[in-house]
Formats: sequence, C-alpha cells, structure tokens
Amino acid sequence: MSSMQDETIAAIATTLGEGGISIVRLSGNNSFSVVDRIFCPAKKQELSKAVSHSVHYGFIKEPGTEEIIDEVLVTVMRAPRTYTRENVVEINCHGGIIPSQRVLQLCMKHGARLAEPGEFTKRAFLNGRIDLSQAEAVLEIIQSETNVSAEVSARQLRGEFSEKIHSLRFEIQEILALTELTIDFSQEDVEFPQSCEIAANIRRVVAIITDILNTADKGMILRQGASVVICGRPNVGKSSLMNALLKHERVIVAPVAGTTRDVIEEYINIGGVKIKLSDTAGIIKTRNKVEEEGIKRSIDKISKADIVVFLLDYSCLLSERDKEIFEKIKNKQIVIAANKSDLPRKLNVGGAGKCFGGEKILKLSVLKKKGLEEIEDALAKKLFKNNMTLPEGPIITNIRHKNILEKCAKSVKRALKIVEENYNAELLASDLNEAVYQLGLIIGETAEDDVLDRIFSQFCIGK
Repeated sequence: MSSMQDETIAAIATTLGEGGISIVRLSGNNSFSVVDRIFCPAKKQELSKAVSHSVHYGFIKEPGTEEIIDEVLVTVMRAPRTYTRENVVEINCHGGIIPSQRVLQLCMKHGARLAEPGEFTKRAFLNGRIDLSQAEAVLEIIQSETNVSAEVSARQLRGEFSEKIHSLRFEIQEILALTELTIDFSQEDVEFPQSCEIAANIRRVVAIITDILNTADKGMILRQGASVVICGRPNVGKSSLMNALLKHERVIVAPVAGTTRDVIEEYINIGGVKIKLSDTAGIIKTRNKVEEEGIKRSIDKISKADIVVFLLDYSCLLSERDKEIFEKIKNKQIVIAANKSDLPRKLNVGGAGKCFGGEKILKLSVLKKKGLEEIEDALAKKLFKNNMTLPEGPIITNIRHKNILEKCAKSVKRALKIVEENYNAELLASDLNEAVYQLGLIIGETAEDDVLDRIFSQFCIGK
C-alpha cells in the first residue's frame, strides 16, 4: 500500500448548495479517531468502539472552544465491508455550503487530508473491491442522462463486462501456458496439443472478441448519445420541426425564408438515447456573407452528424436545390420527411423517393402535429439499426475499451495466422502475451499509473 493510501482522506460527497443534508465522507485507518476528536455523541460512545454499519446522533464541536458547528448523524462502517474496503465514516450535516465546509475543515485540522478527485473509487479499485472497468462504470452512472444509459452503466458496475474480460484473459493465458510448455520442453519426449486444437481455441477467442466489439456502435450511442441534424432548403419548416421535437419554442419561426442563419443546438431524449438536435440554416446559393457563413457551418455540422433529417416541402414540386442537398448528405444515415402535408400536395412522393435512392419519405405536418412520432421512431430505428432492444451480455460503452479490444483482436488474429500457416512457438507466445497485456489494461491488471490518474481525475472530489 502506498503512503497516500496510508493517509485518511475526507471530502464533501454531496453537491455543494442548499439541500436537505450534506455528507462529509472519510476513508482510511484513522477515520474513527479523526471524527472522535470533533464528534460529541449523545450516548457518549466513541466511534472507534462502535459496531460496524451503525448510526450515531450528536454534535460536531470545535475542540478547545466547544463551539457547536452542527447537529449531525454519523455513520460508522468498518473495513472491509465498505465502499473503499477501508474504515469509512459519513457525517450527515444539515444541507448548505457553510456547515459541511466547516465540518470538513475540522476533519482536515485533526488528521485527515482533502481527497483528490475520484480517490474514494480509486481506493476501492486499489483495494480489490472493483476492477478498473467497474470503476469507470461508476463515473458513467454519475454522468448518465437517460434511463437507458444508467441501466447499461449499472450492468457494467455489476461486473457483466469485466467478468467476460477476466474469462477471456484466462482463456488466452491457458493457450499461452501450453505454448510456453512447447518452448521449454521442445527437446523432451512430451506429447503436446496439436496445432489444429490450438487453432480451434484461438478461433473461439477471436469469435468472442468480435461479438463484444459488435456491441460497440450501439453501446457508444447509449452512453454518449448521438448527433441529429435537420437540413433542407429555406422555409421547409426546419425550425418548426425542431421546436415540435423539443416541445417548446426554442427557435424563432417566421414565414420569411432564411430566418435561421446559424446552427442552433438543443438536447432531447429519443428511445432512451440523448440526442443533440441541430437546426441549420437553409442551404441556398447566396452572396450574403452572413448567410454564406451560416450555410458553411450547416454543411460542417451535417458532415459530423450521426443522422440527418432531410426536410422537403409537401406543397411544392421537388426542386434542383433539393437534389443538390441530397448529394451532400447521401452517404449519411438519412430520415426524409415531407412537411406541410396539411396543404394541397404538389410533391411527387414516389418520384422523390426514387431520386433519393429509394429512401422512404415520411408525411409530416408540424403545424397539425402529425407525423412527429413517426419521425422519432425512424430516428430510433436508424440509431439502433432496426434493433431497439439492449444486447444480452457485455456491451462496450467506453472508447478506451473499444480501442484496447481492437488491438487485442489484432494480436490473436496474428497468433491464429502463425498457427495456421507456419507454426512458430516463440512468435505465437509473443502475440498471445500482447493480447493478455491488452486485456489487463481494461480491468487494470496492467494499467500504468498515468492511465489510472487520467481516468480517476475525471471524477468529482468526494467520489
């Protein structure tokens, strides 16, 4: 254990501001003795002698002056049955900035130090209560903005993903052990597994990694959300559609074409996914410098979007401008809708669909609030490739995990090629060792200090 882990740490674990309660959390060998110096329990029992997971009423007082700082409830939790697997004390103060800060300052004055960001969770990892991927899941839960992303993160915290990685790593280590035996005892009269058997084992590993990687697109969307851009020529109702999807008036709407001259962004929840929705300037040819800059920004935003909603005008014939816009977006995932379907139809919907690669064109009337659910359903289906159910088993929601698994996949595929084409035990062992190392980075077995520092620095102080 490092000298930093020998220290008792303290931090405010709740959001600063007015509220019902505010919690000051301590963790470390001296947590009980630190709080004993400032806590006057109603029953006169020292916390160092209290049973684990018990709650004690009393007052926090300034030693020496006996000034009452706050009336509190103190929870005692003894190692190892705690979040950090260390002795933990939580002081429940009255809500507000001043009481909790004064209590924290007293704790620091009497033997604790201020915790670093994420240090409580880092100690849980270093003390073996959770692995690194589970620690990252804690942060993902904190940052969740939809019920679905919170559910996926909770599955990661329960160990669904890390258990698969541990199992996969063990399987590769088993193959590696057999390979190293063939190196160590190559001159002995010992019977070793045939190369076809080793190849079969490696193929199974490749298949497992591939299955996990196939969850990444959906997992990343569930975790990070997606970008949806509304585009079309001027005055087709882009801003009106954005307001309708947001269910409030966010964008100025006027009958004059070109009201929107810049990209406007807001967030909505569709199918349990956080969506960054962008309204863009109508794409036209113009000499107006302001409009030109707005259109440039619109095109840039479209190029980075996950999905583009392309709006047509149901009450107008298909124009050359519509076709030019489609050429700019045809390689994106597209939802096409014809707005103003409450007006007499002039648009040849079937003909337009053929012009646009056979894409289905949805009928929409933002004014009458008709077709909005169909737009949302179409977006959800595009996001999830028509499969809106959560995958069974482990899901990749973290770009770090995805990148590492891709490197691991390359290593085991190289290993398979060695076995199938020109068996060389030393080269095989090298690639298998690399795969084991890469998987260790996910669960923290082989992660360097700078990686750990980078991960835990993203946490707030108190977690």
